[in-house]
Amino acid sequence: MKILLAGGGGEVGQYLARDFLGRGHEVAILDRPEKEEESGLIAGTTYFGGDLSNRGLVREAIKGADTVINLAWSFADDPQTIFGGDIAGHINLLEEAVANKVRAFIYTSTAVVYGRTVTHPVTETHPCLTGEARKPLYALGKQTAEELCRHYHRDKGLAATIIRFWWAFGDTIGGSNLRNLVRTALKNEPLEMVQGAGGLFATMADLGRAALAAAETPAAAGETYNIGSLFLSWQEIGEIIVRLTRSRSEVKFVPPDKWRGPAFLNEIWDLDVTKAKAELGFEAESPREGLKAQFARALTACVTQVQQGATTA
Repeated sequence: MKILLAGGGGEVGQYLARDFLGRGHEVAILDRPEKEEESGLIAGTTYFGGDLSNRGLVREAIKGADTVINLAWSFADDPQTIFGGDIAGHINLLEEAVANKVRAFIYTSTAVVYGRTVTHPVTETHPCLTGEARKPLYALGKQTAEELCRHYHRDKGLAATIIRFWWAFGDTIGGSNLRNLVRTALKNEPLEMVQGAGGLFATMADLGRAALAAAETPAAAGETYNIGSLFLSWQEIGEIIVRLTRSRSEVKFVPPDKWRGPAFLNEIWDLDVTKAKAELGFEAESPREGLKAQFARALTACVTQVQQGATTA
């Protein structure tokens, strides 16, 4: 399969590029650095440097592709960039995918479109309360991108599939809240948690496998799937952080109604992947203990990055 990864220069994109190459696929990447030597990408990919707003570049990059996976997003917090940049580029990809008759278009969305969780577990039919999301403009932009995929599927016959996930990790893991917990542990201060709060993490390998499965399943066209590998509570994460940092921090519990920290740490993101299992044959690649070990390794790299940042600050 020839796969175009739009926005493939980021951490997730580079991981998927290596993974897909290892599975024998041909991979092209379209991302903003205009010179391949500036992109940090691995050998074996075809590189197209530039912005998705450049319709001619999108047309060139998509030629011959069987599958397009759109990972591209600015993560900006202003409507001009989101709708004038991210959405406009997304439309260019959709238009050229239709024109080039690609076999599958996979859009990687986010659980943030659900806004806040009102029923558990969180299925694909959960309402999208974007106005109540922790980042409302981000949620609205991603929901708009999803609706455009559905429009191009209904009206133009594009085999577009939407994949939603909460938080992905590979060789390392990002996130300001996670790094703040690491910093707290390094100072041997108490780690405050809401008992039971947490979410369903996805390994980048499982995310890639789900995308390939959707691309190879004709019935997935027009559908939306939750994807995830491992549910971890913040308590479990805190305990792993204490162990990795050899901290003297104590994990302390705060009742949900008394919580005054980031709202993100007082939420339960238990995405239900039943639909993906039934229709895509999706299963996490490793058992729970193996996944926890992978998470700990990713968190070890995160701890090192935080320590190095503190040293060089």
